[in-house]
Amino acid sequence: MKSTELNLIPIFVAIYEEKNLSKAASRINVSQPAVSKALKRLREIYNDPLFHRNTAGVEPTVFATDIYPAMSTALKNFTSTLSASREFDPKISNRIFSIAVVSTMSYSLIPKLIQQIQLCAPNIALEVHPQFTEDLESDLRLQRYDLVIDLAPRERSVLKSEVIYTERLRVVCRENHPRIGDSISLTEFLSEAHVAASRWHSRSSLLNADDISELEARNIVIRAAGAFEMMPIISATDLIGMLPQSAIDDLGTYYKLKALDLPFERQQHNLCMIWHPSRTVDRGHRWLRQQIKKAVLTE
Repeated sequence: MKSTELNLIPIFVAIYEEKNLSKAASRINVSQPAVSKALKRLREIYNDPLFHRNTAGVEPTVFATDIYPAMSTALKNFTSTLSASREFDPKISNRIFSIAVVSTMSYSLIPKLIQQIQLCAPNIALEVHPQFTEDLESDLRLQRYDLVIDLAPRERSVLKSEVIYTERLRVVCRENHPRIGDSISLTEFLSEAHVAASRWHSRSSLLNADDISELEARNIVIRAAGAFEMMPIISATDLIGMLPQSAIDDLGTYYKLKALDLPFERQQHNLCMIWHPSRTVDRGHRWLRQQIKKAVLTE
């Protein structure tokens, strides 16, 4: 493919996503003959029909489906560099930012962030997702999310991260637990059955021995979707768990929970903003990160 034919990429993406040549032409503001001509050239380059006609428009071939992720990523990366080079005015921008957030922060931080954004950027919208991403690096590179708020990445990564919040962890059980009083030893902690927040895609816990070595010996009998899903389970059983202090402050009294200091040295963990380095200089993305840090300061 010649460098002058790079304009075929947005045409391919438009056809693939619209499944119709007329709609693709309208979307990218060119004539339908121009789209047909571009498709002909793409077929020559790849030696594949790419799309077959049907009653509704066109449907992609297997090969077109295979190359679509790379084409879409190339287009998104290019458009993100364009947006990064343009001025961003939050007062008039109508961008939609997509954020994946670990559950405790979605309850405490997001309402403050929304209130703050509505005051200074009334046309900007947020999409807030649970932190259920299976491949963090891929999801951020492909811009499924603009930003993720989670524990710091454990492995070496190209991703950028910045600590925004340090949370105190506590052991939690029901108020009238038959064996646990006002404190808990490590032996008692490890002898009890536990409920833990899950890393859903790997059948492991959100916090594990990589974070705190003593956790390897826990007897986990239930993994819940998140911190707030753990609370009713702990309230109704003799299971114990580990929860951040902010979650306990929000709903611990409602569920009649008792919070105790952890029986080992580490008492805190950090939550981070995580993003792909290609977004670092994007003015809108930089503004979003500033808004998140500002909202954290009002916690």
